Amino acid sequence: MGTESSGKPVFFDPVRKRWPRLRAGVTLLGLTLSLLLGALVLSILASPVLPALHLPGVSFLPQGAHALPAIPVLSPERPLTRRERALRSEQIKLARVREANLQQWLEQPRKPGLTPNRQTLAIGFFVNWDDASMSSLRQNLDHLDMVIAEWLHLAAADGSLRENDPMRTAQVAAYIRTHRPEASIVPLVNNWNGHQWEGAKLARMLSNPAARARTVTELTAYVERHRFDGISIDFENVPPKAQPDFQRFMAELYAAMHPKKLLVSVNVPANDATFDYRSLARNADHLILMAYDEHWNDSAPGPISSLPWFASVLRQRQRDIPLDKMIVAIGNYAYDWQKGRPAEERTFEEAILVAKESEGRIRLDPVSLNPTFEYADDNDRIHQVWMLDAVTAFNQMVVIRSVQPRGVALWRLGSEDPALWQVFGKPGALDAAHATQLGDIRFPYGVDYEGKGEILEITAQPQAGSRTIVFDSKRGLISAEQFTVYPSPYVITRHGGAERKVALTFDDGPDPLYTPQILDALRQAGVPGTFFIIGVNGQMHPDLLRREVDEGHEIGNHTFTHPNISAISATQFQLELSATKHLLASTVGRHSLLFRPPYAVDAEPETIEQVRPIELAAALGYLVVGMQIDPDDWKRPGVDEIVRRTVEEAERGEGNMILLHDSGGDRSQTIQAIPRIVEELQQRGFRFVSVSELLGRSRDEVMPLVPPDSAWRTWLDGAAFGVLNWSAATLHWLFLLGIVLGIARLLFVGMLALYQRWQQRRQAFDPAYSPTVAVVIPAYNEEKVIVQTISSLLACDHSRQFEIIVVDDGSTDATYQVARTAFAEDPRVRVLTKANGGKPAALTLGMAQTEAEIIVALDADTVFTRDTIAKLVRHFVDPAVGAVAGNTKVGNRINLLTRWQALEYITSQNLDRRAFDALNCITVVPGAVGAWRRELVERVGGFTDVTLAEDADLTLAIRKLGYVIAYEDEALALTEAPDTVRGFIRQRYRWMYGTMQAAWKHRDVLFRRRYGALGFVALPNVIIFQVLFPLISPIMDLQLIGSLAVAAFNHVQHPDEYSPDALWQVLFYYALFVTVDYLAAVLAFSMERKESWWLLVWLFWQRFFYRQLMYYVAIKSTMTSLRGVLVGWGKIDRKATVQAAR
Repeated sequence: MGTESSGKPVFFDPVRKRWPRLRAGVTLLGLTLSLLLGALVLSILASPVLPALHLPGVSFLPQGAHALPAIPVLSPERPLTRRERALRSEQIKLARVREANLQQWLEQPRKPGLTPNRQTLAIGFFVNWDDASMSSLRQNLDHLDMVIAEWLHLAAADGSLRENDPMRTAQVAAYIRTHRPEASIVPLVNNWNGHQWEGAKLARMLSNPAARARTVTELTAYVERHRFDGISIDFENVPPKAQPDFQRFMAELYAAMHPKKLLVSVNVPANDATFDYRSLARNADHLILMAYDEHWNDSAPGPISSLPWFASVLRQRQRDIPLDKMIVAIGNYAYDWQKGRPAEERTFEEAILVAKESEGRIRLDPVSLNPTFEYADDNDRIHQVWMLDAVTAFNQMVVIRSVQPRGVALWRLGSEDPALWQVFGKPGALDAAHATQLGDIRFPYGVDYEGKGEILEITAQPQAGSRTIVFDSKRGLISAEQFTVYPSPYVITRHGGAERKVALTFDDGPDPLYTPQILDALRQAGVPGTFFIIGVNGQMHPDLLRREVDEGHEIGNHTFTHPNISAISATQFQLELSATKHLLASTVGRHSLLFRPPYAVDAEPETIEQVRPIELAAALGYLVVGMQIDPDDWKRPGVDEIVRRTVEEAERGEGNMILLHDSGGDRSQTIQAIPRIVEELQQRGFRFVSVSELLGRSRDEVMPLVPPDSAWRTWLDGAAFGVLNWSAATLHWLFLLGIVLGIARLLFVGMLALYQRWQQRRQAFDPAYSPTVAVVIPAYNEEKVIVQTISSLLACDHSRQFEIIVVDDGSTDATYQVARTAFAEDPRVRVLTKANGGKPAALTLGMAQTEAEIIVALDADTVFTRDTIAKLVRHFVDPAVGAVAGNTKVGNRINLLTRWQALEYITSQNLDRRAFDALNCITVVPGAVGAWRRELVERVGGFTDVTLAEDADLTLAIRKLGYVIAYEDEALALTEAPDTVRGFIRQRYRWMYGTMQAAWKHRDVLFRRRYGALGFVALPNVIIFQVLFPLISPIMDLQLIGSLAVAAFNHVQHPDEYSPDALWQVLFYYALFVTVDYLAAVLAFSMERKESWWLLVWLFWQRFFYRQLMYYVAIKSTMTSLRGVLVGWGKIDRKATVQAAR
């Protein structure tokens, strides 16, 4: 009886037609989508160059923000005044004395240095505030043993410090560690506030022991926290009275850092009598002599570091500083003096450009051996420029190598003559061959701007320059240099500059919340806008692109994913532009010639790395649109501040493009600022125009229509983008739907569980009720556990004697023999055996052997507590009760997997049964512990084998008859959970597939009023949260991982302008779900009075492995149901690891 199948299993397809048809349909759909997307990819890859829009030449270039003035030639015959002649005569006399001393010093024999076998250190000073410094570091890092980086500043007299750019610091440190790990990284701290050296503040700090201690502590902590190699002190304008305090500070700093093997260096003027060099040398590893600024910006014009002066101060400092602590710092920059004004500091490149544009003649002053030239500016004011270049560095290196100090340092990376690297940081003597290598001059760092406006055009490529070198072999020095061809960098010409005209431009959109509001604001103000869109945003919201065009605005290309274009390959950059181009063509039927690089740095390039993408964009036919009026609205400084900054920058005439943002974060301040910006500027006489009008062109010229012969390709692109858009939107809404449904379910279940708890406490049972009871145990290969299971049953309390029926379902081990032998003498136990036919058949056979009113069923690996049977049976006093589910717990919590299962039983299965008990819609009385009214089991046909979840099938069948399915939380059963991943997946696959079968079999109850909560709550819960939810949960996780990946990508690309708003939104929803999940778990544990709360420690980690196994099970079960194959019941190996019930 019961060994034959009772019908065709649910989902079984005996003719095997369902799966081939499904597979053919999916394959056809996949091929169609693949062809569509493939056509889009090919279209993007083969994107032609846009039609060129030739810009007018610039006949007059007014002085712009980055432009060097056009300067007439200075006549060399200008007569000197009497005062100038006298001053020149004194300078020449002094220089000749120094030159004689230099010659004498060079000719005398040198004593070997204190460390003749130690390699001279090559050190470069780095600054965050100049992109050229980073360019130089990248190109020349291999020449350096140490990088001293200006990263810290004295913030206040209390000794606190300020870091100037933490993000940039982290990037630079990571770059050095990656590309030259052996190089030391030493941060520099100074007392520069961005405008001046703060000597008075420094003196107050130095005079206060507590402030000194704070500075020492913060410096030490900073160096240790970032794993740097030491600290470099650069306190300048130190008042003479503060010198003793300065020496005390250095002693305290050295005492703190030296035991930790951290380097301490101090930067000192090369020739300042107020400095006690000997005292400082005792409390530092290195003294860095700043052997430059012989003449400085506030002095009279003169050589910055004449070679006689340079040799003289080195000779003096040799008496004070041990050579193994001496670092000689050389400069490489220029001072531009104008009579009556402080000198302006220039980089070597800037000085050369001034000489080139003014047609100035650079000469090497024969006395100082420093280059110099003169010029007159456009107001006929005379300028005198003194420089330090590769030639001065060569001569200084000759002097330095004769001294053999510990090292040589360069102030600074990014301002230097690039030819310097032919000799700097290289060992060996310098000779004529090395001097000759300095002849070629290139500009590898900077960019020269001309004209006015923000539409950028590259009008000249970098050109190499040359100079002739005269080497004096007698002295071993370069005695003369002559520039024969001036080098030149990239020249970028600005277009679109116009008086009292401004264009509103918006980056990073479209955004479904903010872009419509901005369009409304523009319409109300009656002004045009230009929207530089990110392709991926435009793909998600094509309707907004169409609205922008329909309302007369212009659209520009802002790449597809908003990368840092100077950090990506040329191929990726082309794809970024092409993808957005095809999106626009397929959405609005137009191309756009306007392109704005992401991030302000890339939009106003200052280094070659930043120019190259601009050059490539221009080659593709784009007009590169920069910006000069940038109120930083993305930082949300406040509406008033956005308006004030915009108006001030427009009034200064710095540009015509107003940069605002319509996406990438909260843009409510921008929206509020727009009408006020328009009103303020219009009142001041400004007129709002489009970018095309600034160029003197029409909208159709900068946004040409797609040619008619490309209509079919545009339609295909549109269809492909539509598929991508639908896919992305589906992922987004599935994520939100999953979060919302998950939270709603947890709240709903939690409230119902509380209500059931309250009802349960008020429930009373008749102690006189004592029906006949039979316990049926189906068993297959359970020899390890069967004795313990039966023994726990025999120990159970019940007012009447009950019988135990063990049905061995054709075990291949000794289950039958073990059970029969162990309980042969106990009349309460009967052991039967049958041919293998599955669990339902075994249960049916066992039930047929008894006339008991109540059937208690349990798995052969389960152990009952003493009162489990009594607690289950007492509910049947109510004739409306058809079945009772007990409280299953994991009895073998021996590893992480079993602990996670224990958590799931408590926080999910049992909590659900509590909640659904309140609505009488429990969907499964578990096979591990449940009791059934026998007559009802027989009425519905008993345990069937058409599903793998015979317990769920039977539960639903009895509930459909109108009976109550109750839950008894004190009827405890300890079951053996799988302790391996393989066993776990096998068990859950059977459960999941069986649940799907049962739900499908009883789908007729869905939304039927006669079945009440079973059709409106329980079965939808099974379908949504036990079947569909695990299927979409991977999408939720992928959405989170994708958001984190995109955020990390954007942060790495450009941390200064990164906005985490989108990431915070995703994290908020996810965190909210996890929080509610935790609260529901706490609630579940509060109802399980004997449980260990330590299990909750594992709940968070359960989400990152355990639930992923459930995703796999859900996918596998779904695929099996679609394939229509037969699935066996399967068997899990028992290990008898359940602890006996107490």
